[in-house]
Amino acid sequence: MATERNLIRRHTAFRRFWLARAVSLIGDGAAMIALVLLVSRGDHAGTGVSLILLAESVPRFFGPLAGALADRVGVRALLITAELVQAAVFAVIVLARPGLMALVALVVIAASASTVFSAAGRTVVPRLVDEPDLMPANAWLGTAFNLQAAVGPVLGGLLSAWTGPRGALLLNAVSFLLSAALLTRIPALPSLSTGTRSGMKGLFADTAEGLRHVRGNRVARAIILLLLLGVFFGSLDNLALVFLAEHALDTGEFGFGILSASFGVAMVASSLWLVRAAEHRSPVWVFLFGWFFTGLGLLLTAAAPVLYAAVAMQMIAGLGNGVANVGEETLLQKAVPVEVLGRVGGTLSSAAFLGSTLGYLGGGFLSPDTHPRLAFVIAGAGIFLTLALCAPGVLTARTTPTPAAGPPAQDDPDPTPSAADKELGATP
Repeated sequence: MATERNLIRRHTAFRRFWLARAVSLIGDGAAMIALVLLVSRGDHAGTGVSLILLAESVPRFFGPLAGALADRVGVRALLITAELVQAAVFAVIVLARPGLMALVALVVIAASASTVFSAAGRTVVPRLVDEPDLMPANAWLGTAFNLQAAVGPVLGGLLSAWTGPRGALLLNAVSFLLSAALLTRIPALPSLSTGTRSGMKGLFADTAEGLRHVRGNRVARAIILLLLLGVFFGSLDNLALVFLAEHALDTGEFGFGILSASFGVAMVASSLWLVRAAEHRSPVWVFLFGWFFTGLGLLLTAAAPVLYAAVAMQMIAGLGNGVANVGEETLLQKAVPVEVLGRVGGTLSSAAFLGSTLGYLGGGFLSPDTHPRLAFVIAGAGIFLTLALCAPGVLTARTTPTPAAGPPAQDDPDPTPSAADKELGATP
């Protein structure tokens, strides 16, 4: 009998993990819109929105520490705990109606749990699927992340208009509970860390060990540096896009909405394309060409004479960004031993947030309101320079993944099981 090519249909454990991610990410996208709307209607609205965005962002800088925790404990238990913590936080927000400062504290707790989930989640795919399925699996996860941006805000806006912001926040709490329930049905994924140190000192020591691994692993170092600098320059797109639409192209709010949507739609399309096309492609070239087209799209956006030309250029950038994200995850999984993957992945996430933060802080000096095209030129050229700097390190990547020790093989009742399924004893 022919093997089913569609990974979601073929691999029960991965399907459950993907559904868990898609459900909670869409809920998160809706909740962020609802939170901003909630605080924007109260006293000190401007300060409130800033504090909420900071509360959501600051915990992301502790990715290496979250990764150390992920490498020390059983992954499934940690993922479920993180989802339940977030469900509890949003339930409290809905039921208790906290004031601004209490709300900020609750968002910090939820963002911290999300940071831990992100670091632990990066270790799941290489332990669930076989090596040929790594890139298709990451492409499927890419669609879940892109749906967060494409569907979540629309859902949050509609629910907030219909039931008020707390309706969207309640949906988010429910989404975390559904995600936790789905995660109970994936393999346990016990810790693979060889460290014996316990307590906070041991956790900090493991964090330092992870950072030393990044420093000594040329491929991981190049990926993280490329992401840091690439996101720094790419964030100029977010700053300048509204001014390009309203001032340079004279298309107003409608033009800005179309331009913003085009990037996200292209990211979804690129992930869906890679779901079918990724299996026999090199993650090295997927990663590098993805960043190349991201830079090209931003550079060409600067020269777009009319709205629809700018939409086409933004779609080129979005396609590149979606492809690069899938290549990045797969490359990291191949280049980094799974027992330190949480820490390295946490460092990668922190690098991205640092890049965007520095980009938003520094981008204001470029006067994007009066010179939006210049901002896009600098963004595209900066990505090309970053690519030239980091590509040699990425090109040294190994083409085979680092093997990881696991539990004894067990039977899997799936009709077309993978070797990883058997190793981990997945159940339907």
